Amino acid sequence: MKRLLFLAGLFMLSCSPSEQVGEPYRGWRSGELDIHFIYTGRGEAIFHIFPDATTMLVDAGDYQATVPMTDPKPDLSRKAGEWISRYIERVNPSGHEIDYLMISHFHDDHTGDTGIDAPMTQGRGDDYKLIGIAEVGETMRFKNIIDRGYPSYNYPTDIDDVDTENYLKFIKYYKKTYGAKQDEFKVGALNQIALLNQPIKYSQSFSIRNLAANGEVWSGEEGKTTRYYDLNPDNTATRGNENTKSIAFRIDYGPFSYFSGGDISGSLKGTDGEKINIEAKTGEACGEVDVCKCSHHAYKDAMHPDFLRNVKAKAYIDPVWDQYHTQPAIIERILSQELYQGERMFYSQYIVDKARKEHANAEWMKGVCPHNGHIVVKAYDKGRKFKIYRLSADDENMTIQAIYGPFDSKE
Repeated sequence: MKRLLFLAGLFMLSCSPSEQVGEPYRGWRSGELDIHFIYTGRGEAIFHIFPDATTMLVDAGDYQATVPMTDPKPDLSRKAGEWISRYIERVNPSGHEIDYLMISHFHDDHTGDTGIDAPMTQGRGDDYKLIGIAEVGETMRFKNIIDRGYPSYNYPTDIDDVDTENYLKFIKYYKKTYGAKQDEFKVGALNQIALLNQPIKYSQSFSIRNLAANGEVWSGEEGKTTRYYDLNPDNTATRGNENTKSIAFRIDYGPFSYFSGGDISGSLKGTDGEKINIEAKTGEACGEVDVCKCSHHAYKDAMHPDFLRNVKAKAYIDPVWDQYHTQPAIIERILSQELYQGERMFYSQYIVDKARKEHANAEWMKGVCPHNGHIVVKAYDKGRKFKIYRLSADDENMTIQAIYGPFDSKE
């Protein structure tokens, strides 16, 4: 009962509407950090605008699954890549230019599914299908490209699938045509992803720490990492779980902090054959944050208890496209006061009406945002405060459904 009252009180306090509800989202302003979780119902895409207007897109998937999917939004008249591009055009201070493209790992809900009926390029050498990130690349101009595989694409094992091959053909053409630079993601590095417009102004308040990639995790000490795939030959006997190889990073802006880790989840074998959970180890490297992007869509193999104990977030954001991404046991774990004490709330991009009705009386639903659609995290006042906006994805009007906060960032 104590926990029930706590969550109910949190919900009432954090859901208070403001004068902006019902109006279009006003967008980014200088000195703010905006993180846009773009909903299409067909994959994951997250667009970042840093305080000096440096921008980064992490993933742009388009996937056609055999499982029941969440509703496509606004509709199926365009593919996900085009909806993502149009969304970015509305909010990007630099128009069609994006400073960084990051691909967290090589799954088609993050890169694009070549099984979908989509046009092929013509006359580009190694032609490729315009799906997912390749479709976004038709209108957006990326200056820097980072993924988990560059430059060799053979660690910890060879990468061999048609969707990644399509992505690599796109990148090859893109670099040759537009002069984009590509760099290896360096685990443990501080500010490899750097502010490009006013770095001196924010040098004391803004940073990005590379936490993990390819099963390699930062130790918390400068220059020291552990390559967990190298600990046991069984880890590389097969191609393994792609999710364990996801890129993870932490953003700090003043006292505000944010974790993102692609689909990072799953275990590897240690030297003596013991199971080592990569998500939990990444949580240790990360430490406490204000906002946490859910690992692997908060599915049943993710959001490990030790990960949650380490990040202790106030807000968990869940990008989804599968109706089964709504996992009651996982959401209940995320909101549990037994793992750590403190206010928190769960924001899913989309929970279908059937699931909301089925679980309407569940205690954990009182800590779940009632809206579907896009989610925007905004840190402002030099990172001292943040808000979470829910925007309708039914059309392109960017209508605010609710504003959560303001919340005080952790010191």
